[in-house]
Amino acid sequence: MRTAVLIAAIIVAAGLAVGYVALGGSDPFDDIEPDKPATESGRAHHFDVEKIATGLNRPTWVGQAPGDDALWVLEQPGRVVRIDGGRRTTALDLGDQLRLGAEQGLLGIAFHPDFATDRRLYLHWSDRRGDTRVAEFEARRDGTIEPQPLRQLLFLDQPEENHNGGQLLFGPDGRLYLGLGDGGGAFDPRRTAQDQDNLLGKIVATDVEAARPEWQVVLSGLRNPWRFSFDVALGELWIGDVGQDDVEEIDRVLPEPDEPPKNLGWSAFEGTDRFGGHDLDDTGELVWPVATYTHDDGCSVTGGVVYAGSQLESALGRRYVYGDFCSGAVWTLLGTPDGRATDVRREQATVPGLTHIGTDADGELLFASGTGALYRAVPARS
Repeated sequence: MRTAVLIAAIIVAAGLAVGYVALGGSDPFDDIEPDKPATESGRAHHFDVEKIATGLNRPTWVGQAPGDDALWVLEQPGRVVRIDGGRRTTALDLGDQLRLGAEQGLLGIAFHPDFATDRRLYLHWSDRRGDTRVAEFEARRDGTIEPQPLRQLLFLDQPEENHNGGQLLFGPDGRLYLGLGDGGGAFDPRRTAQDQDNLLGKIVATDVEAARPEWQVVLSGLRNPWRFSFDVALGELWIGDVGQDDVEEIDRVLPEPDEPPKNLGWSAFEGTDRFGGHDLDDTGELVWPVATYTHDDGCSVTGGVVYAGSQLESALGRRYVYGDFCSGAVWTLLGTPDGRATDVRREQATVPGLTHIGTDADGELLFASGTGALYRAVPARS
């Protein structure tokens, strides 16, 4: 996750000044031929965007809660904001309980699938020490949130101030999913992403109905998953994983609970490029990215969603929508039946400081910008 005023600091934190070396002939992966990821193949004008709100403080998430017509927004400095028509309410303010930095703050929210009657929701933030906290809260009927959490679901030490991940999301299996970065620093210096005993550099999940929820690794080998989503129709996860020196990647994975967690390759690989001196855990299937772009076109991917609305169905039906924080570029692509991707198109629409791509209750696209604005997708104007 990124904020527009701190791009320079973020690039340094991402390790862009650090090089990497290729391994010699003794590397066991020398003979592996990666699946070639899709890259931009042209331009498109599938939709436009229109601004629907301004004046927010570094929003990191926008969407709707089940059974609620209002928009909910996270602000990185700690506020949960509810926008009902022209009325804005601060539902909760955790500002005095978190550390705010380039990649720290209030980072994720998920509403219980039965929120309309259950009223539980879940938040992910960086506490005052910069460590990860995930807790369960209860919303009041007036749209505000009880300030004291019902319980804490996760505390995790964060060794650095970057690569905190952030996404919280309920999956089709009813579990709560969380994306965690590798703990920060350049080139995963602690090798956490390939360590199956460490939650850092993973997507993990837990059953919130359990008396004592336990987090299980779903996917390993991630650097900093900044936004992922489920394509509910196929049960697949689509992930935007922020790159190191050169490559931003999109991953498409079908989790298989009866198999070892699949491995997205970091830090043995950035995209399909091999990093010297970094081992690859071999307990799970290695999965190559389905799409990539280089830092000629941006510097920090923001993962999105497979479009499932109706307003733009003829233009965007079943296309995956994603973008870049630094350039504001937005792309769409098509998934292929073999689990890969094709037809990557750079859209005419752009969103500066793109931090999140969400949907409303009808599946229509919403965009959050680190500049403080919210946008929605509308039919393309001729």
